Amino acid sequence: MEKDRLYGGIIFAISLIIAIAYLAAFFAPYLALPAWLSWLAIALPVFLFTMAVLVICMWIGWTMLTTPPPPPIEPLAQGEGKKPEG
Repeated sequence: MEKDRLYGGIIFAISLIIAIAYLAAFFAPYLALPAWLSWLAIALPVFLFTMAVLVICMWIGWTMLTTPPPPPIEPLAQGEGKKPEG
């Protein structure tokens, strides 16, 4: 249990640092930072999201391409599958 709390604290701290760095980069022109940081703060998440969607689409396509088709379902013969009366 103590390990979970440690991991949670590490994840929180890293996320907080990244959020502060992202906000600083996003508002770079107003904070006297290089203007290209503002462009990067917008372009990098858009790039990563686009790549993530494309990788998921490629994975779905690869799975569909390499998975063999299921065996055909044979229709039930007359009288099969009915509940017995009585």
